[in-house]
Amino acid sequence: MTAASIAAQVRSGERTALEVIDQALEAALRLDPLLHFVDELDVVGARAAAERLEPTGPFAGVPFFIKARTPDNSPIISRLVAAGGIPIGTATRARPGAVSQTFGWNGQDYTRNPWDLSRSPGGSTAGGAAAVAAGVVPLATGGDSGGSLRIPAAFCGVVGFKGTYGRIPRPVGRILGGLTTAGFIGAELDDVILATSIASGPHRLDPTALPAWPVPTVHDRSWRIAYRSTLGCHLADPAVDHVIRERLTHAGVTVVDVPLELLPTDEAWPVLSGLDAGRGAEAAAANRAREVRDNNNTALADLFAEVDALITPTTLTVAHGYDQHESSIVTGDPCWAFNVTGHPAVSVPAGLADGLPVGVQVVAPHGSDDVALAVARRVQVALPPPPIR
Repeated sequence: MTAASIAAQVRSGERTALEVIDQALEAALRLDPLLHFVDELDVVGARAAAERLEPTGPFAGVPFFIKARTPDNSPIISRLVAAGGIPIGTATRARPGAVSQTFGWNGQDYTRNPWDLSRSPGGSTAGGAAAVAAGVVPLATGGDSGGSLRIPAAFCGVVGFKGTYGRIPRPVGRILGGLTTAGFIGAELDDVILATSIASGPHRLDPTALPAWPVPTVHDRSWRIAYRSTLGCHLADPAVDHVIRERLTHAGVTVVDVPLELLPTDEAWPVLSGLDAGRGAEAAAANRAREVRDNNNTALADLFAEVDALITPTTLTVAHGYDQHESSIVTGDPCWAFNVTGHPAVSVPAGLADGLPVGVQVVAPHGSDDVALAVARRVQVALPPPPIR
């Protein structure tokens, strides 16, 4: 069920929050031995929160997972809880220090993909994506500094949304490199939109965050989009490219051939990430990273003067083996350019290739999160449930 429908049942009294939470906990306990998505399950805390809940909020009784190692004072958590959401625990992410983050690890085993137990659910929001795809919870929190919401959403056939930089406040405030945006992975686009709206707006810990973002009302129209199967030197797998091109053909969007020349971000991103982590940077490297950001922002502004949105594959391949993340490091290349520039980007399912989900990424101008989501709604497809659910 969607988060919105669960909340509606709890508010109406059709189901109690405790019934919903017990069902989610039971599903987590039953499926975690197969998928290894749980970092820590909070059975006692979740049941206590359900028992004392006043069922009035927009997310009344909705169970969700928190990405492991998310600070307890994060606004994304407190605001979802204030809206009635109930965290049932923390979900796995990649090991600290890994070069490629497209996997999950629970301390003993790799997190697995509900579509194929030999595959990774992506990362770094690995456990949240696996739990959502498996139907344990309708929503999970995360953060995206290089595709950490969008990559697992693509691998698992669900929705991952990174809003314009600063869309959701963070407990560390505005960081120097400006890569990371907090956000959600969800089974349904509307749930992710509502959750983002609830979590948006300045906070005492991040007063420079963007203004509160009401749930957008966007009337569908004839969208003009640019499509790029790759943004760098690494090509998308032909099967992935084919699925997306076929989907665009049937989605009724107008594909426009517009030039786009972006500078590579493979040197700028590590510099900005180091600044975010407080490691500092040489002046020349920091200036070069700023030049890359400024150049690409200008190039994208010129593109968006001609089209409503840019579409790419979210990942260049379908899900790789659960322990093959280092050899598949380039699969998320289409994602991290938009962390450097701060544009809104959302991944939704476009179809299946070899029985595994293919994600399509929709990027829109700064502040036009509503456009990215409206185009995503047009191009997304409803996938069948995965085998493990």
